[in-house]
Amino acid sequence: MDGTDGGFRVGLIVPSSNTTMEGDLHRVLPDEVEIVTSRMFLEQTTKESEIRMIEESLPEAARMIRTAKPNLTVFGCTSGGSLFGQEYDRGISKQLKRNTGAEAVTILSALSEEFALLGAKRLLVLTPYVEELNETIRTSLEEDGFDVLSIHGLGIVENTSIGALKGEQILAFAKEKARPETLRRADCLFFSCTNLPAVRALPLLRAHFGALPIMTSNLAAINAVRRRYEKARAQAA
Repeated sequence: MDGTDGGFRVGLIVPSSNTTMEGDLHRVLPDEVEIVTSRMFLEQTTKESEIRMIEESLPEAARMIRTAKPNLTVFGCTSGGSLFGQEYDRGISKQLKRNTGAEAVTILSALSEEFALLGAKRLLVLTPYVEELNETIRTSLEEDGFDVLSIHGLGIVENTSIGALKGEQILAFAKEKARPETLRRADCLFFSCTNLPAVRALPLLRAHFGALPIMTSNLAAINAVRRRYEKARAQAA
């Protein structure tokens, strides 16, 4: 590896009220991948709150991550990156690379990689968000060349309530909103939000939706980290 102590360390930056993403990464990634986490203050998932989170909390969160000497930094907030489109998200990535000293991956950039690998262009998107945040997700995905066939949100503002959702609730929401005619056209069913426990719900979702590929914000981040870890391991061999 290329870390100063020979390991592969991921600096994860998440909203303070995110109770899901850190656990997903710890459960799924190899034991050799170390996760260190820094948090940005956020209680409610609204556009105004997320703008304030990024402007006021992100610089300090990155400064703290830098002290852990990460090999990779992950910005763990889908809607935060999408607030003002792809250029805004790229700006966050550049800021994190500068402030942490490591390559930075955002959820939007990780999703770009995943959808390309899947050959997916037509997306059916489900979120826990209010409509204002749904529109930022739609705009960002469309800017990246994807066709958002439909996007539906649960309208939840309290972020800890998103993290408390059960797999059965996520599946019930998906069954209600994913219309058969849209499913027939879709290349991928995407569950947005790093605090949505959709990774843990994947067995239920895959059993119901069959062969249709399913992607989640956290699964995209996990796969992006794994690819970079495996590349670093191969280079060190």
